[in-house]
Amino acid sequence: MDILTTILNPGVLFFILGFVAIMLKSNLSIPEPVVKFVSIYLMLSIGFKGGVSLHSSSLFGDGILIIVIIIVMSAIVPIYSFFLLRKKLGVADAAAIGATYGSNSTLTYITAAGFLTSIGASYAGYMTVALVVMETPAIIFAIVMAQMSLKGAGQKNTKEVIKEALTDGTLLVLVGSMVIGYILTALGTEKSPLATFIGGDMFTGMLVFFLLYMGTLVGQKFKEIDSFPPILLAFAILAPIFNGIIAILLSMLFGFEHGDALLLTILCASASYIVAPAILKDALPEANPAKYLTMSMGITFPLNIILGIPVYWWAITNWV
Repeated sequence: MDILTTILNPGVLFFILGFVAIMLKSNLSIPEPVVKFVSIYLMLSIGFKGGVSLHSSSLFGDGILIIVIIIVMSAIVPIYSFFLLRKKLGVADAAAIGATYGSNSTLTYITAAGFLTSIGASYAGYMTVALVVMETPAIIFAIVMAQMSLKGAGQKNTKEVIKEALTDGTLLVLVGSMVIGYILTALGTEKSPLATFIGGDMFTGMLVFFLLYMGTLVGQKFKEIDSFPPILLAFAILAPIFNGIIAILLSMLFGFEHGDALLLTILCASASYIVAPAILKDALPEANPAKYLTMSMGITFPLNIILGIPVYWWAITNWV
């Protein structure tokens, strides 16, 4: 399968459609309650399927290794981001960007998982565990670094930050549905009516619908890039590519299966635009959301959806 074929998949095309609609100043609008339902469905579906798959696989071996890599990247990315950007942007913005890029984009992961399903490539259930594990450590780590530098003035304490991160709705749905999927599989009841609701064509349709919506959001954020500082534009493009290359090299070194390698790469190369901004808004109010949110949603997200997934897949299938 060549790069052009992987780029021209339904999800990417509908994402581009939403983006173009906004660029053309269309009145296309998707009601927020509908979007909320679809997003929860996608989290529930990927978590449940991960739990089902996890029952037949094992966290030992490659699973443990991948989770260790995820934890290490969750620490390294905030650190290098903080020290690269601190002098130019200040402590708060540098820490917030480090948190955003050290975490991950669940939708980018789901899109990559959907891509693998569409081409018949498999991935292990422990990859969903890796997704959950990577969701919050970088955010907590970056906020603590900022608090130490800013002497914690007017900020939440670390305990409050950790509690807020671990009780985020997205994370709870992911973890909860993964546990339920695992339990039902262990009881032999996973092939219930849930299988029709959670998997197959319905999942693909919901994903395409959500990517259409994301295209409209990215289109709105894209309008802000004209006056965006060049250093942030460069970071939003180069840092994910750098992180993704590290993941591919590690996949080559340890001989990970191709599907697992792609999802590991996407986890490392993506940036959070839901969980991290929601926590940073209150835990690090000194940081400017217009910077880290525009970077993650307006630049890194479309880069990964349109080019990242197909290019990384081509590299993995040819190099790993």
